[in-house]
Amino acid sequence: MQEIINKNEAELTANFYDSPIPTTLNPPTYIRSNEFLWAFQEIVNTYGVPRYREINPTFFNIVTFPFLFGVMFGDIGHGLALFIFGIYLCLNSDNLKKDENLKFASKARYLLLGMGFFALFCGLIYNDCLSIPLQMFNSCYEVIDHTTGKTAKIENCDYYFGVDYRWYVSHNELTFINSLKMKMSVVFGVSQMIFGIILKCFNAFHFGNKLDFFLEGIPQLLFMGFLFGYMIILIFLKWAVDWTATINSGLGAPSIITQMMNFIIAMGKLVSFII
Repeated sequence: MQEIINKNEAELTANFYDSPIPTTLNPPTYIRSNEFLWAFQEIVNTYGVPRYREINPTFFNIVTFPFLFGVMFGDIGHGLALFIFGIYLCLNSDNLKKDENLKFASKARYLLLGMGFFALFCGLIYNDCLSIPLQMFNSCYEVIDHTTGKTAKIENCDYYFGVDYRWYVSHNELTFINSLKMKMSVVFGVSQMIFGIILKCFNAFHFGNKLDFFLEGIPQLLFMGFLFGYMIILIFLKWAVDWTATINSGLGAPSIITQMMNFIIAMGKLVSFII
């Protein structure tokens, strides 16, 4: 304890002292950190400070938090601005520590750098720059009727990276783009929640807490796996199947939302095609 006080006296927010009275209370967790981990550890501590010998999710949070921010905030223009700002903070961190206006932002510079990078990356995936698509490659759709704007997909053509820019001028732009973003968010979000439950099971197993392991961890894992894991499988199946024939015949692709409702209401009855 004295070593902690001597090394971090300027950063301590509480007083340490030896208690002569025996107590059964658990001591507060002291987690060694540095300038890179500080911002990520603060995010974790907001929801709960890990106990001693418990898996610290901060190390996973270094990737998952900036990446999920990018999935939510994917934009080339805004992401590039945030990424450049993060680079500026990293290169001038020593000077900015004396600036009262940017002092706090300097402490979170690595977090902002990661958020800017993933926002830029996901913006390229969405092909969205300040709500304007970029014509980075040749489109895989050709205009058949310029009056109505009807297009047709070129056979054996794949857009090299991200979303084809012609989707942003189609009549079903919002339906396609919002559906894509929503399904991606569900896949990544459910995957992270399942990973968190797995960490919880590891912690319960390590501390020998059988009640938490068998009555909380395992049921939660089964519930997430069989319900939302099933939904993720449906998403990938819907992406993998070519629905062109059913669309041309006046039918649409099966609704995943309706199928998930039937999973409970109609005991898993397959949903019919929607128009």
